[in-house]
Amino acid sequence: MTLIDLPVEMPDCTYTTAGRSVVSGVRACATVISDVAGTMHANAAPAGIEGEPAEVAQHAMTETAGQVDAAAAAMITGLTALDAYCDRMDELKSTWHDLENMKGALDISVTSLRSRQNSSEPVDATLDTDIRAHNSKVATYDTDVSTWTSDVTAAENRVIAALGRADTVLEAEGLVGSVPDVPTLLQELDELGKDPFAINTWWLALSAAEREALKVSDPSIIGNTDGIPIQDRDDANRAHLSALLNTLAQMKDDGETLSEDQQELYDQAQSVYDGLDQAKDEYDLNGDPIPAYLMLYDPYAADGDGYGAIAFGNPETADHVSVNVPGFGNKLTGIDGLAGSAFDVRETAERHGNGTVASIAWMGYDAPEFDSSVNGVVDGLGVAGEYKAEAGARNLESFVDGLRATRQGEDPHMTVIGHSYGSTTVGKAAGQDGTLDVDDIVLVGSPGAGEENPHASDLRGNVYVGSAGDDFVSRLGSTGDVSLGTDPASAGFGGTRFEVDTPGDFAFDDWDTNLDIHTSYFDRDSSSLANVGMVVANDGGDVDEVDHRQAPNSVWYAQEAAEDGWRATEAGYEAVEDGVKDWFKNRFGLG
Repeated sequence: MTLIDLPVEMPDCTYTTAGRSVVSGVRACATVISDVAGTMHANAAPAGIEGEPAEVAQHAMTETAGQVDAAAAAMITGLTALDAYCDRMDELKSTWHDLENMKGALDISVTSLRSRQNSSEPVDATLDTDIRAHNSKVATYDTDVSTWTSDVTAAENRVIAALGRADTVLEAEGLVGSVPDVPTLLQELDELGKDPFAINTWWLALSAAEREALKVSDPSIIGNTDGIPIQDRDDANRAHLSALLNTLAQMKDDGETLSEDQQELYDQAQSVYDGLDQAKDEYDLNGDPIPAYLMLYDPYAADGDGYGAIAFGNPETADHVSVNVPGFGNKLTGIDGLAGSAFDVRETAERHGNGTVASIAWMGYDAPEFDSSVNGVVDGLGVAGEYKAEAGARNLESFVDGLRATRQGEDPHMTVIGHSYGSTTVGKAAGQDGTLDVDDIVLVGSPGAGEENPHASDLRGNVYVGSAGDDFVSRLGSTGDVSLGTDPASAGFGGTRFEVDTPGDFAFDDWDTNLDIHTSYFDRDSSSLANVGMVVANDGGDVDEVDHRQAPNSVWYAQEAAEDGWRATEAGYEAVEDGVKDWFKNRFGLG
């Protein structure tokens, strides 16, 4: 009787993707050390200086700066090794899962073959042949397990050896000269201009140590450069974010009162973390964790309003990619809300079963906003102009080009979604004066796609429009000389208008409801979100279409004013900014 071989037991694999968090924490620490070293060198004096106490102090700072350089060099060396270890263990973890599945199949085979051997049925003519085939598979499996075990041991030995070369002060000082020449690398990057394809080629040609040194020394540059791969941007931006937040948190813990600007930075950082946490403990339809990437983090941009972008799912590999562009009133302190909308778009699109989806919350331009200051009113009145949309369109074009430059494999089905003033930004990018070229465009709550784009056919891509009947912002199109273009919901524009929900009625004296109507397009379980998800999933032909608007929007505003009555209209004006009151009066002749 032929013996049935048993597969060896599969060793445990204790490595998890949480190991990346260790690398991220070390990188954030290294970033702080690099910043300290830079400050010390900037304020130090040449070595050997002697004399007055101040000069001696400067000399001491020079020596200390050298010691900090050694610490930074040690951390860069360690980071390079740890990153390589995580990359290798990610591969080996995948192999481990495959071997686990193979082990399960072989165990089932053993049970089946034993049952056949012990059967009292007539002679099984194929039993010996099947056992030999099974034993061959067991031999292959046993060899693969042995190889896997050796590979894990080798990976562990490599990272231990690398860390061992930088675990004393003397060894760290010896590493300073081997640290990549960051200024030269930055000069090379600068000479590439803003060409994301050239930047991607340059980045991929760098050594692991060069990439790590750049992410540690200049995370704000690396994390925000289009064309650098998403994981590296995420690494750099998280290091920048963590270092900044830890510094501000330590100041608070020490009893210091943060300045207004510092508190803004602190609030921004908290909002970014809240946005990233949207994906915490969330899984896709295949049961895999949904990754979140911090693709853009510049808290100092837009006069301190900040830029940010968070991706849910990997846009470098997903079948469908969407980019959400917000409208007026958005800044980095509110990116958690925009991230929530992007996450819901991804989830809604994924349910269509047309492949993997990545959705990006992109806050990469200076969106107009209102506040109680004079500058705030002037900024808010930018809603009635196109200059910020023009600037934002150039940023959006570069960002999407960067997505294409780092793409792994074929281009995805790509959708750009513009809400409110963000739809004007999208129109400027995809229209006659722009270069953005995507498959589908969604304009929701849109005041217009730009004066130069009076028709949907002026935009590159299939155009879908969602406009609630009582959305006052979407009623700004086609209303006069300061219009942001033709109303996209109108018949003359020619886009595909889809059904949306309207959570209330417009009233001049109820601005909370008015704003709720304007910001409801991504509400969960709404018809609007469902239709947006169809477009993102490349099922735009299935959206629930509704009729276009026929009457001019100026007539709609006049009717609303007449229905409310002048007294209510006047009270409504007094309840909001004077700048808004003057704007409505000038625009529609009301008051």
